[in-house]
Amino acid sequence: MKSFRNPIVPGFHPDPSCILVDGTYYLVTSSFLYTPGVPIYTSQDLIHWTQIGNVITRPSQLSLSKCTIRQGTKNCGGVWAPTIRYHKDVFYVVATCVFPDKEFADHSRWENHVWSTKDPHSRDAWSDGIRFDFPGYDTSLFWDENNDDRVYIQGALYWRVKEGIAQFEIDLETGASLSGEPKPIWSGTGRPIPEAPHMYRKDEWYYLLVAEGGTELDHCATIARSRSVWGPFEECPNNPIIHAASKDAYFQTIGHADIFQSPDGQWFAVALATRDGRINFPMGRETVLIPGQWEPGSWPVFNARVESVMKTSADSLRPVPSTNENILGNFSRTEVDVIWPHNLLRLRNPDEDAYQYVDGSLHLWPSAKGDTLDGRFGTPTFVARRQTAIECTTEIEIIPAKDPSVIAGLSVYLDFESHIDLVLTRSGTGPGFEAHIRQRTLGTGSSDTASVPVDSGALRAVAHEDRYEFFGWRDGAWVSIGTGLAKDVSGGFTGVLIGPYAEGPASGNDDHAKTTVKKWVYFEAA
Repeated sequence: MKSFRNPIVPGFHPDPSCILVDGTYYLVTSSFLYTPGVPIYTSQDLIHWTQIGNVITRPSQLSLSKCTIRQGTKNCGGVWAPTIRYHKDVFYVVATCVFPDKEFADHSRWENHVWSTKDPHSRDAWSDGIRFDFPGYDTSLFWDENNDDRVYIQGALYWRVKEGIAQFEIDLETGASLSGEPKPIWSGTGRPIPEAPHMYRKDEWYYLLVAEGGTELDHCATIARSRSVWGPFEECPNNPIIHAASKDAYFQTIGHADIFQSPDGQWFAVALATRDGRINFPMGRETVLIPGQWEPGSWPVFNARVESVMKTSADSLRPVPSTNENILGNFSRTEVDVIWPHNLLRLRNPDEDAYQYVDGSLHLWPSAKGDTLDGRFGTPTFVARRQTAIECTTEIEIIPAKDPSVIAGLSVYLDFESHIDLVLTRSGTGPGFEAHIRQRTLGTGSSDTASVPVDSGALRAVAHEDRYEFFGWRDGAWVSIGTGLAKDVSGGFTGVLIGPYAEGPASGNDDHAKTTVKKWVYFEAA
């Protein structure tokens, strides 16, 4: 038996969908409020994953400008639950853009799109989206090869209005329905919030996999089957087929799964999970791999306990090395523009004029509209990578703006009301600098720290299981600036990002307002 380590795609990577095409696995996950959207990964062995790009890379494909987090909740809008599929030499991704401020029964709360490409490895390869009407979210694609290759959309009706999974036949060229209004096909097992449907055809049966229980501790995956794509569907007697082993297990909230088969016949599921999922889980919902069996004419079985280290009969599974990344070294240039690393994220539709990469350094200017990390909307000047290990370190070195009204630093960011910032300013009393912690969290007892004199713009954030430690540089050594709690940046739909930011009054892109990032490295404990 071979062993592998979960999560296979660590950090903020929820709602995974995976397919196998010509010996390569392709996996996508949700991206919510961030650009570029819908990261796409490939692997030859299901363990070593490489991000080859993102589906949504330009505003013409989708605008996130009106997406936010619903006031008073952690209900985050933006791009939810992509499904990736392949048919006749074309890759397709379908997903829902959610506007959570809109009323629950307002169909415009949900904006569903499908994008396509023949070469997902190519830069900016994915088409502009074809929009289609569906009164809900978590939409998926299924081609019925037994019925003239007709293609169907399955999706979740919003549970606050009407629970259940609905379906319609779609014209992928136009997005039009070929079967009228979406028809309810299964309401689940009686657990709350049936969602995340995927349809499969196997052994003359149509199998419908869904998530139930809500994306918290009761999350799970259930399955039903029918002889017709339209139902009626009979429930598996062994539901749920994917779930946390117990409330004490390391991985919790397991659900929102997709099922596929390896070339050697082994069945797998990918699913989202959180590590513990109660107090400290700043990386949010991550992607785990679960081996299973699916005998002919029977039901799939995935009841193995999901562990950090799991075993499978599949071949060629190897250990995954820890990450050590020089982020500024991952930028590249063509004759006409700069190519950003695939894994760097910015909020909504960023102002490209606020960023400039030149000769190994990244220059940042405050948002021309005065947007900050505290805003429910807008595009603050902030660029970051996902935290992908419990124990990790991020170091940057910046040259602060000459304008004293501009502040910059390093943010541990979950959302607009849950972030911890290491702030660097020019000293008001001399030629040096000062650093302090700015707490923007809902945690009790969290507060800003006093400013500490430092010698340079070198800043460090060190993540531990229950806290973050922040440091500045003075007298040839790192000095403590303060700490923040991991529980204060845990929860919701996303996960922590860590990276540099710049804020201040709208001032244009002049040198006085420019913050320069000279160094940016991320490394994980071995």
